Amino acid sequence: MTAKNAIELSQHAQIKAPANDLLATSQNARHYGELLVENHFWMDAIAYLSHAISPRESIWWAWFCARKASLPKNDPAELQALALAEAWIGQPVDENRKKAGDFAERVPDGSAAQAVLQAIHYSGETINEVNGEKIPFIPYMSSKFVNVAVVTSVYAVDPEKPEAVAQEFLKQGMDVANRIQVWAKYA
Repeated sequence: MTAKNAIELSQHAQIKAPANDLLATSQNARHYGELLVENHFWMDAIAYLSHAISPRESIWWAWFCARKASLPKNDPAELQALALAEAWIGQPVDENRKKAGDFAERVPDGSAAQAVLQAIHYSGETINEVNGEKIPFIPYMSSKFVNVAVVTSVYAVDPEKPEAVAQEFLKQGMDVANRIQVWAKYA
């Protein structure tokens, strides 16, 4: 259930008109992302990138943004959440994923740091704690939480001028996508 092109990516990211109208003029998946940014559809561009970039790298991007949002607050739970996220990014093993998922409940609700931990939690299959059954990996669930983390970070950094912060974060996200050559997998 992996997207093959810009149209499928935009569907997974739930991009609606007028932003999805740019699909008709885009040359490829990367160009569509660039058009979203150029046309100031920054929330749609964040959603699109969140779904285009592979989970580990998109979680790194969300962590980068959440650090900018959380560090000035110096909230101990958010700082611990960011440390757990960094541990998972460095070693994306199931033990670190589980620690991140378990700690998400102790982080302030609605924080970017909490969304990063939830993205990590949903980056693999989980276990139902009631009956012990495996809950299969849900495609793009991690991407949804990356999107939430980045957008939440934008507003946490500067609620008065979110577009300037979004542009900075989108530049970072596009740099990640280009560095890992994510666009090559989309026709």
